[in-house]
Amino acid sequence: MGYLIAFISFFKLVPIVLGQIKNINKYKKRKEIINYVLNKPGCTPSEISKGLNISRGSVRYQLKALKGEEKLTLMSGGKFTRAFQNSYVLTNNEKIMIAHLKGDTRKQILLNILENPGITNQEISEKLSLDKSTTHWHIKKLREDDIIISEAEWKFTKYIINPAVEPDLLKWLKT
Repeated sequence: MGYLIAFISFFKLVPIVLGQIKNINKYKKRKEIINYVLNKPGCTPSEISKGLNISRGSVRYQLKALKGEEKLTLMSGGKFTRAFQNSYVLTNNEKIMIAHLKGDTRKQILLNILENPGITNQEISEKLSLDKSTTHWHIKKLREDDIIISEAEWKFTKYIINPAVEPDLLKWLKT
């Protein structure tokens, strides 16, 4: 009779033990994701998935859970969602800056404007071998977030980096 009770008890405990193992794995993934985001602020779920070898669906689920726990903040910009540590280390402007610098084209445009203040859309397009419409679209996004300022001069529009964000831009370009 004692063996029967032990046998039945064992099968009642199995789901509890397996549930605890699942929880341990879930929290392990969350910790890995948090560490990844700390090291690479502004990363996308796709980057996290590739970097940690976790499925995208699982990463999205964990990011939502971490956002709910207020450990991460998620920022949507265009077609990308970017993850940031939920601490007050980064200002909202810095998060926006990082998001813009993650895109190679915008980063190149910003570098060109930094190196050549007063550069025009056409000059940027020629230097980067881009269509004018593509350059215009990226510049529009940078202007909307007050990263660059436009100055009309005759029939040309010239672009400069907003002096208020230039120190942050230089800081994040170095990293």
